[in-house]
Amino acid sequence: MTKTAGVALFLALVLEQAGWTQAQMPVFVGTNAKPVSQNPAPDPDDTPESIAKDAERDVNANRFYNKPGATRAAFDSAWQDCRLIARGSRTPSGTIFYNYDPAVMSPMAAGVGGALGGLIVGMIAEGDQRRANRRACLLIRGWRMVEPSAEQSAKLAAMREPDRRAWFDEMIGADKVDGKITERKSFTQLSDPAMNLDAAITGTSSLYFGKKIPPETPLALEPGEGAIVLAFRRSDPTSAGRHGGLVLARYDIEKRELIYQPKDWKKKGDKTSYTRDIFSDDRKAGLEVQIVRLTAGDYVLTSMGLGNVLMTGNCFGAPVFHVGAGEVLYIGDFIPFWGTKLSNGGKAFQLSYTSHPEDSRNVIGRFQPELARRMQLATWRNNATYGCGAVSMDRFDLPGAEPLPAMGAASPAEKIDVPVDLLASDNVTGVS
Repeated sequence: MTKTAGVALFLALVLEQAGWTQAQMPVFVGTNAKPVSQNPAPDPDDTPESIAKDAERDVNANRFYNKPGATRAAFDSAWQDCRLIARGSRTPSGTIFYNYDPAVMSPMAAGVGGALGGLIVGMIAEGDQRRANRRACLLIRGWRMVEPSAEQSAKLAAMREPDRRAWFDEMIGADKVDGKITERKSFTQLSDPAMNLDAAITGTSSLYFGKKIPPETPLALEPGEGAIVLAFRRSDPTSAGRHGGLVLARYDIEKRELIYQPKDWKKKGDKTSYTRDIFSDDRKAGLEVQIVRLTAGDYVLTSMGLGNVLMTGNCFGAPVFHVGAGEVLYIGDFIPFWGTKLSNGGKAFQLSYTSHPEDSRNVIGRFQPELARRMQLATWRNNATYGCGAVSMDRFDLPGAEPLPAMGAASPAEKIDVPVDLLASDNVTGVS
């Protein structure tokens, strides 16, 4: 285990024991200290020559990247873009961050400070994790990582530099390459016959509005509010008694960025929903239906996982939906598979998404028939990108959802004055 991975695991355990949720995880060192920027500005000395030299870190006798038809210049450009994203100084859509300004953003968005904040910043900004995020970026964008055999590596190491460069220039765009290949072909969750997403519910069902709120309490929406319905589904023996959670974040589709809570939100009486942590409450229920009020608008599913420590973010592409004022929308069921034995002998630890709206409607109908009749289905769309700020960066697509329309090329001068939030998800990386 690397030092970074060890710190991440230690941090996760500490936060879990403390009962911290993802939205509470600190990003910057405390309010009385100078903020540690997670978003360094792009280096003006990054020339094509210097970028090409730096990109050679990932073009060597041990590994290189390949995309059929690509050129060495195309790889250098992709590598640099992914480096800036992994640093936190550029979003996947191409906009550039200003450094975090504590006078503008609220503590909820910026993090609460202290030693843990410094640890998280260090994990994101330095060492193994930054390289892992750079690699994830390249794989998500269609590049394949190739690790030559020991014999081929030895031959490459023995080559003269001009010959080795010519070989890589050819192989980066070759249709066929030899060696161990790692690539991403899918961004949906792990699927296996052993993970039955359509199994019938057994046991009790419950309806949850909030702690100490009876399920018969009429839903009272404020002006400009809507509500979402979701369920934690435990239809498999390995999901029985297990907790799951997800995080939704308010989203600006036009700018392709999260909408952050302003510093003066309390003074202005701002009750807008900016982030919403949703965790299971009744783990004994076979179907735990929850109803959550949200300010009308667009929301991305930035995080989903088991337990309450979510350190991976879907900044390279997340599902998004819109809830309108007065609407009651069903967004899905979530199954906390824990140690489910797969057909290939492996085990799955994953919060899986599925859709069974009528089960939720029936549970709601037992307590509030009119509310059950009002419930409609949300329309999900994939590929909502935003500024990367989680410890680990990924992409998650919902099967069957249409992607957002393509965004026009962002101007390099366009900047967004926001911090990078730690919103996350738990996806399985596909390797072949």
